[in-house]
Amino acid sequence: MKPLTYKNFDAGNPDVSYEVLTLPDLDRLEPYFLKLPKLLYAPEHRTQDTKAERALLRGTHPLSPDITCIPFVLVTPSAANPAKREPLARCMLTYYPDDPAAYLGFFECAPNQSACRTLLAAAEERVRADGKTKLVGPMNASFWVGYRFKTCNFNEHFTAEPNNLDYYESYWEDYGFRVTERYFSDYHRAVTPSDPSGIWKKRLQRMLDRGYEIRTPTFSSFPDDLRDIYHMIVRLYASFPAFKPISEEQFVALYSSLRYVLDYESVLLGYKDGKLAGFFICVPNYGTLVTGDIRVRDLPKILRIRNGCKEYVVLYLGADPEHRGLGGAFAETSRATGERKQSSSIAALIHEGNSSSVFFRELTTHTARYVLMEKELEPCI
Repeated sequence: MKPLTYKNFDAGNPDVSYEVLTLPDLDRLEPYFLKLPKLLYAPEHRTQDTKAERALLRGTHPLSPDITCIPFVLVTPSAANPAKREPLARCMLTYYPDDPAAYLGFFECAPNQSACRTLLAAAEERVRADGKTKLVGPMNASFWVGYRFKTCNFNEHFTAEPNNLDYYESYWEDYGFRVTERYFSDYHRAVTPSDPSGIWKKRLQRMLDRGYEIRTPTFSSFPDDLRDIYHMIVRLYASFPAFKPISEEQFVALYSSLRYVLDYESVLLGYKDGKLAGFFICVPNYGTLVTGDIRVRDLPKILRIRNGCKEYVVLYLGADPEHRGLGGAFAETSRATGERKQSSSIAALIHEGNSSSVFFRELTTHTARYVLMEKELEPCI
C-alpha cells in the first residue's frame, strides 16, 4: 500500500532543522497530529479514529485516568508563510504507574527516514529524562486500543487489523528497535461439504454430552453479555505481551459499540451450569469502514455487509482452562455456520505459538503477519 503523493517534505537533508512540537503546546500540536494520517492514506485505507485520538490528547478518553500521554509532532521547517507548514511525523508516548517501560504509538511518518529518526530521538530524550528504561511499540496508548505493525499483505485490510505503511518496521529497526513478539492472521476459504470435519464434530458432541450449552447473544442481551465477557477476558489475556488491566466500565465504554455491527449468529458463548465458560467472537469483515471515522455515506454499505456477510473475522476466542475442549466446540459450531452461509473467515491476530492456530489450518489460503518491537535504553549518566 503506497501513501498518497506527499508534498512539502525534505527527503533526508541532514542540514534541515525540523521543529518538534510537544506538550504543553497542545493547541499548536493537535491540528498537525490529527491531520497527518489524512495526508498519508487514501480514504479507503484510513483507520484513524479522530474522536478517540482527540480524547487522548485532551485527557478525556475512558482510559485517561490511568495513563499519561505525551504527544509529539515533527513539522516542516519554518518558511516565509507558516500557514504552509505540514506535519511529517507523529507519535504518542504512554506511561503507566510503576511500569519502567514507555509505550510508543500512534506513529505515522512521511517517507522520510531522517524525519523519523528526529521524531524518535525527541521521544526517547523525554523517556530517558522521565526515568523509563525501555520503549515498546507500536502501542496506541493501550493493549485495548491497538498495537503491532503489519509487515506484509498490505493490499488487504480487515476489521480491527493494525494498519500502517510498509516501511515503518524498517524505519524503527534503523533506529535501534528489535522485534520481540510476532503475530499472524490466517485467511480461510469457505468450508465445503467435502472438507473433513469429523474430529471437530466429535469434540462438539463431547462437550454437549458433558452438559455444555452454546448460545448466541441478542441485541438486547449484549450489554449484559459484554460484562460477563469482561470478567473472563481480563483473566485469560493477563499474560499477553503489553497487557494492562482496565475496569469493567472502561471495557464497556470501549466495546459497547460492537452491539451495532455484530452478526449475532457468529458470536458464540459457552455455558456450563449456567455460568459463562468461554467465548468466540466474530465480526463481519467491514474492512476499514467501522475501524476509524465512520462516514454517513458508508452506512448503507455497512448494513449490507452485516446482513449478508460473506467473510467473518474471528477476533476473540477464550475459555477457562477447566473447560478444555470448548474451543474445538466453538470451532465446529462456527464451521457449520460458515458452510451453510458459504462464507470465508479470517483467524485474526494470533500470537505465534498460540494453540488456537490449529483450527482449520487446512483451509488457509494466505497469511498476514505483524510484530511488536522494543528498544532497551541505556541509563542516563
